[in-house]
Formats: sequence, structure tokens, C-alpha cells
Amino acid sequence: MEIRLIAADMDGTLLDDEKKIPEENLRVFRECAARGIEIVPATGRTMRGLPDELRNLPGVHYAILTNGAQVVDLAKNEIIDSCRIPVALAEKIMMMARTSPDEIMYDVYIGGIGYTMPEFYNDIYKYVSSEGLAELVRRTRDSVPDNIAYLKERGQDADKINMFFCDMDARKRMREELSKIPGILVSSSIPNNLEINAEGADKGGALIRLAARLGIDREATMSFGDGENDLSMIRMAGIGVAMENGEDHIKKVADFVTKSCDDFGAAIVLEQIIEKGELS
Repeated sequence: MEIRLIAADMDGTLLDDEKKIPEENLRVFRECAARGIEIVPATGRTMRGLPDELRNLPGVHYAILTNGAQVVDLAKNEIIDSCRIPVALAEKIMMMARTSPDEIMYDVYIGGIGYTMPEFYNDIYKYVSSEGLAELVRRTRDSVPDNIAYLKERGQDADKINMFFCDMDARKRMREELSKIPGILVSSSIPNNLEINAEGADKGGALIRLAARLGIDREATMSFGDGENDLSMIRMAGIGVAMENGEDHIKKVADFVTKSCDDFGAAIVLEQIIEKGELS
């Protein structure tokens, strides 16, 4: 079946290790758009984290954000699908990080914006190792004196909670504790983080609901990803493609494995479809 919608993760997939989109990927996406294919960024990021060169591409009309907690119509700047964590549950999860004896940076995403605190914002290199990721965190978060108090004052359900860990054993312990809480979905996009969403907020479900809204069969969808938060999307799309730099369990469930993000693997696969109409 002809591909009509392509959903692609960003970090580790469309973006290289410097957090930039290779021109090869942009060029091939323009060719796909010219053929009427919908290009859908599918990311754990918020709207602020969408690079302008991607958002402004022809064919990019929708975005799956915060791991599927939001699907946004970009032209209308309108949320057309959402699945959020209730305030009380979000507060409980954040307090687990705050009262932990381990060093944990924790953010809450509300209304499409991430909220952190000065002690994290100003000491970001304690929690992230690269300049690109540090710049991304600073650009996509607002700093408030107390983000738990802010959550309660807003009284608005959370899109997502993000935690960064200095110690991988601490990450393991937290994941075990979170596994005991019903109604949430825990995933990860980089080795030292955890991303907590409401149960039902995943990229795969968001992809299928968006495709149905657009009258596109599941078999006519394709997805690209590299990390745990891409697993549902790789499984549920008509064709799921994993990056060579991806996690092993993602590559095992994918229909195809392409080159790494630094070798513009997404473009290589899409060129095969454009030139031959099929994958080899």
C-alpha cells in the first residue's frame, strides 16, 4: 500500500547528535510533501522544541507532542487530541522526586510548556552531558520558584513529567517505584531520563488516531524512531523503521533498521520509497 503519512521521532532520529536536522532529511521530506504525504513530527518535546525548519516544511500540518499527550493542528495552533495526568497524581509523582535521597531533576509540562526550577535551570550540566541538550532544556523550559506549587496553583492536568538522574541506580529505583502506580506510562528517550505520561498517552496511539481523523489506513502509515518512547509507534504503524543508533529492543520489533541519525538514515529509507515505491 502507498505510504500517506510518515511519523518521525526527532532526537536520535531526524536530528543528529548535534541536535540539528541534516539537509538530506529536509530535502527528502520536501519530496515526500510534494507527493502529498503527511509529515508528522512525533516527539517527547513541546511545541517550543519543534525546529522552525521542520515546522515550516510543506507537508507538516500536525505534530504529536509530549509523547502523544497532545496532537496539534499546527496551522490552527489547536490541540485536537490529548491525554493528561490529573493534577493530584502529577503532584504525587513530583513529590516522589523531591523527597528522594537521590539527586533528581524534575520538570512538569503544563499547557505545552515545561516548568523547572532555578536550582535545576542554573546547574543543568549536572544532569545533561551535551551542549545541545543543555540548550534544548533551557529553551523549552520556564523557571518558576516551585514547580509543584505552580502545578497546584494552575490546577491544570499535566501533559508529562520528566526526570533526569545523575545516577543510573537512582533511575532504576525510581522506575521500580513508579511501576507500582496505576494510570501512568513510563518511558525514556535518553539513557538518564524517565518520562511519565498518562496511560494512553503514547506516540503509537496518537499516530493511529490522527491517521483515522485524516482518513488514512494504518497500513498506509510509516514511523521512524530510536528510543523506548518510540516503541508503540514502531509497532503500530504500517511500517516501523528503527535507527541503527536505536535501542536493541526497538530494532527487534521494527520492520526495518536503517542507518544512524548522523548518517541521515530516515532519508535513505524514504529515497528508496520515492525511487522504487518499495523498501529493500
